[in-house]
Amino acid sequence: MIKILVVEDDIAVANLIKLNLNTANYESTVVFDGEEALNVIERDRFDLILLDVMLPKVDGFTLFEKIKPLGRESCKKPLFVAV
Repeated sequence: MIKILVVEDDIAVANLIKLNLNTANYESTVVFDGEEALNVIERDRFDLILLDVMLPKVDGFTLFEKIKPLGRESCKKPLFVAV
């Protein structure tokens, strides 16, 4: 099953994304701030990361720069989007 990490601080938006991903038979994990996202990314591997830009603690731009050096160890195809 394809694993997708959703990094979105708006709970309603995050839940809607998760609901739609699960309906489409994707395994999704939701985190609500950049710091939590970095912790999860260091522990697990994802096929795709949907990343918001405006996040508490660590913003999406900074988080993206921290994810890039991890390369394929953290995510097969990271996607940087504003959700």
